Amino acid sequence: MLLPSFGFEPAFSRYELTLDHWLALGSQPEFWSGLWLSGSSGIIATLLSYWFASSLLVLCYHRSWFQRFQSAITPILSIPHAAITIGLLFLLSPSGWLIRFISPWLSGWDRPPNLLTTQDPYGITLILALVVKEMPYLLFALLAAISQLNPNAHITTARVLGYDRTSAWHFVVLPRLYELIRLPIFIVLAFNLTVVDVASIIGPNTPSTLAVTLLRWFNDPSLSMRGLASAAAIALTMVVLGVMIGWHLAAKTLISYRHYEALRGDRKTPFRWLTTVGAIGAACTIVMTALTLLILPLWAFAKRWRFPDTFPSTWTFDNISRASRSLIELSTQSLTLAFTSTTIALVLSLILLEKERHTDLSRSHTQRLLYIPIILPQVTLLFGVQVSLLWLNLNGTWYSVAALHTFYSLPYVYLTLKSPYLAYDQAYLDQANRLKPLKWRNFFMIKLAMLKAPLFATFAIGFSVSMAQYLPTLMAGEGRITTLTTEAVTRAASGDRKLVSIMALMQAIMPLCIFALAMLLPRYWTPIRLTIRKRMC
Repeated sequence: MLLPSFGFEPAFSRYELTLDHWLALGSQPEFWSGLWLSGSSGIIATLLSYWFASSLLVLCYHRSWFQRFQSAITPILSIPHAAITIGLLFLLSPSGWLIRFISPWLSGWDRPPNLLTTQDPYGITLILALVVKEMPYLLFALLAAISQLNPNAHITTARVLGYDRTSAWHFVVLPRLYELIRLPIFIVLAFNLTVVDVASIIGPNTPSTLAVTLLRWFNDPSLSMRGLASAAAIALTMVVLGVMIGWHLAAKTLISYRHYEALRGDRKTPFRWLTTVGAIGAACTIVMTALTLLILPLWAFAKRWRFPDTFPSTWTFDNISRASRSLIELSTQSLTLAFTSTTIALVLSLILLEKERHTDLSRSHTQRLLYIPIILPQVTLLFGVQVSLLWLNLNGTWYSVAALHTFYSLPYVYLTLKSPYLAYDQAYLDQANRLKPLKWRNFFMIKLAMLKAPLFATFAIGFSVSMAQYLPTLMAGEGRITTLTTEAVTRAASGDRKLVSIMALMQAIMPLCIFALAMLLPRYWTPIRLTIRKRMC
């Protein structure tokens, strides 16, 4: 990617390094408008996601129902971005469900209004779509990190000193909590700045975000656009890194300001009203997420649904029967890719974690390399990978797609499994090896059996990550390997809501089923295994 951006293009017999592509890039209005849209939408969406998630945690953590609420929203993490975005598109469009709710009794509209409620030029609906998907993820990260802090003890101490609960959170808990979830925030920030599938479905078109513009430039029939696209991809990478540095400095400044406010002795934080507004925003986001998931089956089974009817007038199963053939092929392809890539990623993670248990792998460069796929833009990495696949004659194959799915699933699988695996009490395995020195058998039958709950949960997360991969499948498969995600994104603009909703619904159902199995199987694994063993032996 770097060499073509400086004019090194053997396909055109150009071997001298120049700045021509960079100078041409600076004169492209589409580049600057796309960069502005990507930066503004990505930063605002990340800010809102963290604000809403942290505000909801501050106001509701001590509530008795919050633990049940946490269990209820966790499966939302498994639903791919494309499925959520398609549901949001059907919800917010001029003929969408929200307009139908208020028509015609309140709005007076008997026909869909001529309003730009989606794909607006300012990227407002794109920001909303990113917040709807990323807010639950950051809330999950906050809840996973807060168990390391024992917040109740800190809050009790602060309240004894005269601070109210909200101020105690802002002065004592949130600054330390932010340090623990900085990596998840950077993951969300990098994704929001460079997302392609969500921006293609619900983002602005003319101009589009820079990531979508890059995809179009790289797919341009004229190879002369490759150098310009390479320069833009490198520029996008530098922008992402620059935004991360700016975010880090802004966070340090905010923490210092909180520390200053705490030292002044004021018992009430100036952020109290922001916390209340953020919690309301989080509640609205969760409601909107529920509506997006509810509208998919409505369109999938609708036979007749005229505007402004709130619900379909007639229902049918014909929509699924018409799409059954392609649905079976796409589902099979998606399942095999997800199972294969997640299994490989899980095995590699076990090897790395076992190595880390014996040596200090955390200080080596191996662990840092795992962060590359989730921090750097996909458009920068994947077009370089695509050139490599063409050079090796591996493009357009199932194996190359599975390898890229593994490449992007591995960091999430490793990071999810790391804490429970390294926290395992090795004394159980040592005792088993003393009683029966069969190390491999004891490793599988004792250690992995005791870690079955985190292993199943990790597999479910890796499966959902693989199911959501759009750009890796598109680049490595070259259109020959299609999945539910690529087909749903491609058909999102076709106008056939019934077919698109069926594909998005299947795309959402499969990770949800895997998550359900991941929660149920560890609970009943031992009774089932003992029953089978008793009957067979």
